[in-house]
Amino acid sequence: MTKKEKDIILNRYKEIYHVNTNLKIDKYDSLRELGFLLTDLGLKKELYMMQNEVIAENLNLSLSVKECYSMIFDSFVKHGVFTNFNLDEINTYFQELQYEFTEDEYKYHNNRIKYILEYS
Repeated sequence: MTKKEKDIILNRYKEIYHVNTNLKIDKYDSLRELGFLLTDLGLKKELYMMQNEVIAENLNLSLSVKECYSMIFDSFVKHGVFTNFNLDEINTYFQELQYEFTEDEYKYHNNRIKYILEYS
């Protein structure tokens, strides 16, 4: 798959996700099918990144808070966990991953959470 084809599929997913989330037009079936397609094509990380862009937009996150969420997402991806910008979901996964994190990852994660809580 070329980069252009990948971008077309990802942008289409983002548009449908945005319509489903913001306009409350039921596009669940389309999202599900495109989600499976993107996952099968090895684009699971990009799928979650698209969802997180829309979530960050809806929550009106500042650039620094969005970046903290992105760093948490990246550290989770290293351990094979994909999550959205949602503190409850992040904390649940963190409970499972905390023993796999290095000492530095653990410290950085806690500092990012504190920053998000303070500036959100």
